Amino acid sequence: MTQPTNSAKPSTLRRLALALLGGALAAGAIVPTYLLLRSKPPAPAARGLAASANRISLAPGAPQWRYIEIAVAEAKPPLPPLPAPARVTFDEFRTSAVGAPLAGRIEALQVRTGDRVEKGARLFSMRSGAFAELRRDVEAAHAGAITKHRVADRVRDLVGLEAAAKKEQLAAEAEAHEADLAVAASTAKLASLKVTGGGSNLFWVIAPRRGTVVDLEASPSQEVTPDRERPLMRISDLDEVLVLADVQEADATDIQRGLPVEVHTMGGVSRAGLVDQVAEVVDPTRRTVAVRVRVANKDRALRPNAMAEVIFRPAGAQKRVRIPSEAVVTDGPRQVVFLAREGGHLDRTRVSVGRERDGETEILAGLGVGDRFVAKGALLLLNQIDLAD
Repeated sequence: MTQPTNSAKPSTLRRLALALLGGALAAGAIVPTYLLLRSKPPAPAARGLAASANRISLAPGAPQWRYIEIAVAEAKPPLPPLPAPARVTFDEFRTSAVGAPLAGRIEALQVRTGDRVEKGARLFSMRSGAFAELRRDVEAAHAGAITKHRVADRVRDLVGLEAAAKKEQLAAEAEAHEADLAVAASTAKLASLKVTGGGSNLFWVIAPRRGTVVDLEASPSQEVTPDRERPLMRISDLDEVLVLADVQEADATDIQRGLPVEVHTMGGVSRAGLVDQVAEVVDPTRRTVAVRVRVANKDRALRPNAMAEVIFRPAGAQKRVRIPSEAVVTDGPRQVVFLAREGGHLDRTRVSVGRERDGETEILAGLGVGDRFVAKGALLLLNQIDLAD
């Protein structure tokens, strides 16, 4: 019987080894190829462009020039401030507070809120024991003065008859003079109350000025005292009112006293006014400046506490550089523009801005009249600098 040969066994082993080697080589080739495909080749440098910390340099034929526009800075009238929210209020110089001059009880009330009164008109009556004492003091002072003058006259006659010494006449006349002073003091004290008598212990409080009763906290039978924290009523002359506007800090620069303005209420009332006062401090919470406007109001169309807006149009203000708003870009906490220099150099320059309206921005510092600047494409240049950092 013939035995099987062993020559096929080495051949099979060689084929298996070659297959394993081929698989390993294939795997080794796939991995670098995969990594090569996943890696992103570095972007080629922009043609004709060089960027540094604060400068972009463009060659004359650089493609970026197609997206950039150069302009020359010009001085123009300042942009008008935005309409400022405001409220109508009383003029403190035309408003009087009315209280109780003495402790007592309100007997009758003659007016209501909104009533117009004339100066000296009766507002309310009061009964007060203190008023009775004041009237008694005045009457006692008058009676004492009459007695003192009679004594002085008698002594003067005696001196003429040489029946009394001259010094007695002088003493009597001095006492009469003191009595006159007491009458004047008690009368002035009563008159300072600004009231009119109505009886032994009854008096009327009268209006200190002509105007409208705008606030009332008095009622019949109410016990009141002079040290009351709030007045019993307020009377204001509404022929002229104040409009208090809250102006943005940047808009308050050109607003001066005497500047003509326009006042518009939510109810459609329009009225001319004049700036009466501009606050010298900025409200720390709202970051606004209070501007007080005085407005004529003969027809009472402007009602206190009504909401309004004030339109300011500064006249004769110094001209300012105004450029397109897209030329100003924000760079962190700064605002910058790009100045165009000779040789295609565009320099990043920090500026101080003012008002911004209708696509234009005022430049207060950093850009002068006649300077060439990038009017369009500033954001593109800023991005190039950021990529270079």
